[in-house]
Amino acid sequence: MRKILILRGNPGNYADEHGNTFNYLRGALHEGPALEFVKRKGYTGKVLDVEGWASEDSKQTTIALDEFRRDQTVEGFYGFSAGGYNVKHILDKLTDDERGRVHLVVVLGAPKNAIDKYWASTYGGKANWELFYRLDPAGTKGGHMFGPEELLEELKRKERNSRVRFSPMRTRARH
Repeated sequence: MRKILILRGNPGNYADEHGNTFNYLRGALHEGPALEFVKRKGYTGKVLDVEGWASEDSKQTTIALDEFRRDQTVEGFYGFSAGGYNVKHILDKLTDDERGRVHLVVVLGAPKNAIDKYWASTYGGKANWELFYRLDPAGTKGGHMFGPEELLEELKRKERNSRVRFSPMRTRARH
């Protein structure tokens, strides 16, 4: 079973999935869309139950790194907001062999880090992963908090557009 570790943002009062203010004590994240995205990519998501204060030595960074090293089925990271910044700290701390095990990296709503900081080519060696990097979605109620929904909808559109469509065609047999 291939897994992705999902990292939450900072705790506090933010918009829930319906746009209402909610106090995310364990760190902000709309879990449903994040879990559905990684499922559609072929993984099982594991949301870490720790807030995402962004720091190379944060509790979230340390727990994620320990979990990655303990569980050999973990193949990537999904970071939202402060969790997205912590994904960078985690990638920095991995060995080249460990980076070779990473196949998916998702970073949402972490605009202070440019996309190139997450490119596998930035790390060289065995690093080779699929990267989804998105800034905050424009024009949505709650903006920042709806990055997971926006990314999931983008994936669904891609899946719909890549399906082969068949239309019934009437043919007349000639004898």
